[in-house]
Amino acid sequence: MDMKAYIIAKGGELFKQKGYEAVTVNDICTACDITKTTFYYHLTSKQDILLQLYDIIVDNLTPMLKQMIHIHSSWEQIQHLFDYLMTSFMNLGSDLNSQLLIVNLQRRQRALDVRKSLEEIAVQIIAEGQKSGQIRNPSSPQSLYAASAYMFTGYEYMWCTLQGNFAWKQLFFTSLASLLDIEPSLRQSESPLP
Repeated sequence: MDMKAYIIAKGGELFKQKGYEAVTVNDICTACDITKTTFYYHLTSKQDILLQLYDIIVDNLTPMLKQMIHIHSSWEQIQHLFDYLMTSFMNLGSDLNSQLLIVNLQRRQRALDVRKSLEEIAVQIIAEGQKSGQIRNPSSPQSLYAASAYMFTGYEYMWCTLQGNFAWKQLFFTSLASLLDIEPSLRQSESPLP
């Protein structure tokens, strides 16, 4: 593991243990046994660690996508995709997710925008689902994915606001099934896959 990845991993661990606000750059440097100069050589702030944690989640989709090769249902594929993202964000905890949203608002940049590779995969799954009749909403796959992604963020916000005491997965998947107009026989279980 290179130094930047090490600092991000240690910083993430500290954030989960103590809470984001309670951790300082000094704490991260002590945990990593590095100087502030080394920290600032690799990162500009502790906020950068948060943004890097988000990037790591999105960039590590490959193993999950390999699991999806054997799934023939578009609905199950889209569930797996979003379930992976929700599980990853939930593992960070509501405090770090809240801080991610705050950092994004403070910087007035779109740091949490959906990555093009993720969008392309989801749009392809939705298009295939429309062709097979599993997804009955005739809107463009791009607009359906955009609506799904923004709905995801809305539910994430509620989950953060209620400090994790919110049925994010269940409510999101029920709403997603309605948005995509999933063929009724596939709705036997609208909760995420185990």
